[in-house]
Amino acid sequence: MAALPHAPFPRQMVQPVRVAVVDDSVVVRGLLSKWLSETSGIEVVGAFKSGREIIDALPGVAPRIILLDLDMPDMDGITALPLILAKSPQSRVIVVSSLSVHGAELTMRSLMRGATDYLPKPSNHREVSTSADFRQALVAKVLAVGGVRAITRAASPAVPARPPVAPPVARSPFPATSPIQRIPSAASPVAPFRQPVPASAAAPADRSAGPQVRPLERVRPKMVVIGASTGGPQALVLTLGRMKNLIARVPVVIAQHMPPIFGSIFASHLKQHAGLPAVEAVEGKSLQPGTIYLAPGGCHTVVRRKADGQHVIAMLPSEARGPWRPSIDLLFSSAAEAYGNEALAIALTGMGRDGTEGALHLSRRGANVLVQDEASSVVWGIPGSIAEAGLASSILPPEKIGELAVALLEGQAP
Repeated sequence: MAALPHAPFPRQMVQPVRVAVVDDSVVVRGLLSKWLSETSGIEVVGAFKSGREIIDALPGVAPRIILLDLDMPDMDGITALPLILAKSPQSRVIVVSSLSVHGAELTMRSLMRGATDYLPKPSNHREVSTSADFRQALVAKVLAVGGVRAITRAASPAVPARPPVAPPVARSPFPATSPIQRIPSAASPVAPFRQPVPASAAAPADRSAGPQVRPLERVRPKMVVIGASTGGPQALVLTLGRMKNLIARVPVVIAQHMPPIFGSIFASHLKQHAGLPAVEAVEGKSLQPGTIYLAPGGCHTVVRRKADGQHVIAMLPSEARGPWRPSIDLLFSSAAEAYGNEALAIALTGMGRDGTEGALHLSRRGANVLVQDEASSVVWGIPGSIAEAGLASSILPPEKIGELAVALLEGQAP
């Protein structure tokens, strides 16, 4: 197999990312260790066959990242996870598990108990050893969670400090660079949905003084859209927990990057841990206040306004937009189209730039976009890209985002 190109290692990082591999399979341990050791900026500090072995080695090996299998003899990953975090609180745990229903349930349970992220593992050793996609995803996650940011600043969009505010249901034209795509129709005619405006459509902003925050619009939201990726489940619980008493007033739609099998499981865990009415989004479902709709994993979910004024869920084919599933850009842009400045967007921790184009679309309609701050983010990719494009109305940790959202919902924004 041809070697993958080394990911760039930022100048500000003096030490390589220290990684420990924990898996009961000698083949998997060997492959993961080899791939990571061949990557610039990564140092493998140990390979262990059980949860008990890694716990005994802590904190001596001092890994920044621990790749943790869940199904192991002696001590499995679920049992080991809280002990690992207690003994080495500075470590980030990335769960590497199968995509079976059982594996997905265990993975989601681990994310709710403190794991930072997960990586779906191919079902057998042959697929592990031959999957270039798995190897590339492994390296990318380790570098990102280890502190390597991947934001393309030169291409980031910019908007004026206070963009013109359009009426919530107005259909004022957008730039010619924004192609129109109609969402697959249900029974009723709907307003057209526009793809996000390309980042190249706007000139780059001057960021010499750091991210520029847009003035907060004093608009009471009628719906909330949230995008998240790496580290998202825990950030979502923190954010929504502060909004719990006011979620009854608005529908909430979430795009959390995840494989298809995780959708309903994540909705169940979100309901259990946050005590909130969370369901997996379904095509054509009417948006109801007091319900959290979770975009199915691997499927793009958007919102639309029908001719009769009703707002519903709609699904787009998975190939409709880029590599991220579900797309935050598509969700944010559809909310801008359907709700205008009465949409409230929240961007939480995650890899990549998904959501920046959608935030541009929202900002041009006068909607508020709240983003998670760098200090509390596992990876400041998604929120950082929006912030550095000058599209954020506020940059806060998850709990404070929830509190500000409550103030906006109560019509008491600062």
